[in-house]
Amino acid sequence: MNRKITIVGDSLAQWSNGFGLKQKLPSEFTVTDLSVAGYSTEDWLQNKNRLNEIPTQIWILELGTNDAMVYGTSGFETRTRSLIDFLQNSQNSIVYLTLIPRTNMSSIRETIRTNNETLRQIKSQKQNVETIDVESVFESYQGNVPLYPVSDPIHPNQVGYEIMGELYRKKILGI
Repeated sequence: MNRKITIVGDSLAQWSNGFGLKQKLPSEFTVTDLSVAGYSTEDWLQNKNRLNEIPTQIWILELGTNDAMVYGTSGFETRTRSLIDFLQNSQNSIVYLTLIPRTNMSSIRETIRTNNETLRQIKSQKQNVETIDVESVFESYQGNVPLYPVSDPIHPNQVGYEIMGELYRKKILGI
C-alpha cells in the first residue's frame, strides 16, 4: 500500500529538502514537500486549494517561525485550527503538528514557546492530530556541534535538520 505524506511548511522544510524524508522512509511512502520560504499559517490558508490537489494520509505542518515574527501569538490558534479543519475535512488524514525549535533569535523564542503550547492544546482537543516535539529535543540537545550556524539564528544546520528528519521518520514509522 502506498502511503502519501505531504509537508506543508516554510523555509525550515523547504531548505532541508523535506527533512530528507524521501530518503529516510521505505519505498511505500511518497513524500511531497509543498513548503514555501516565508510562509505562515495565514499564507497557507490563502493558498489552501493547492493542498486539496494532493491525496494525503499524513500531513506534516511545519509552521510557526514566520507566524512568530509577523503576528506574534495573535490569531495563531485560530489560523492553525482552520488549517487543520480544512485538511481533515477534505481528506481522511492525520495531521502532525511540529512543535518548532525556538531558534537562536532571542526576540521570538518566547513567542514560539507560547505558540508551541497552543499546538499541544490543539492536539489534546482534536482527533487525528499528533505532535512532533522538535522544540524539546533541540532544547535538551547536548552535542558538541551547535544546531545553528553562527550566520543564521533561525535555520538549523545539517545536524539540526538531521535531528528533525529522524523525529519525523520515527513518528511516521511508529518507532
